Amino acid sequence: MPYLLLLLFVAYPIAEIITIVLLAKAIGTFWVVLWLIAAFFGGLLMLRHHKLAVGAALFGDLRSGRLSVHSLFAVARYYIAAVLLLLPGILGDVVALVLLLPWGKLAGKNTASPASGPYSSPGATGDVIDGEYRQVKPDADRLQG
Repeated sequence: MPYLLLLLFVAYPIAEIITIVLLAKAIGTFWVVLWLIAAFFGGLLMLRHHKLAVGAALFGDLRSGRLSVHSLFAVARYYIAAVLLLLPGILGDVVALVLLLPWGKLAGKNTASPASGPYSSPGATGDVIDGEYRQVKPDADRLQG
């Protein structure tokens, strides 16, 4: 097992170097360097701007009782993809882009409906807010003096 990990840590960078050289010969060095720089800054922006949104989404899921393994894997996939984009290499970028694809049985469906919260009525739509109200008339005596 330790030799397998050593082989992986040696083979992955060699495969990345071979891929970069072959792609540079195929499409040109300028475009490959431009891709690597764009991927680096894309990964950097992903890590930088997603911190608070992930925390808020996980806390909201936890509070509403919808925290699942799927939501935790979605966060892990996002961060692994961001780190792979930071590392220079074409193979890592391809894996990162595959990780960013929507997965699962709910891919493409809007699961975050505004009326699907814990306090919504069973037949509520997103345009209706259920509630009670009462009209309060101000005292004329307090307003006068």
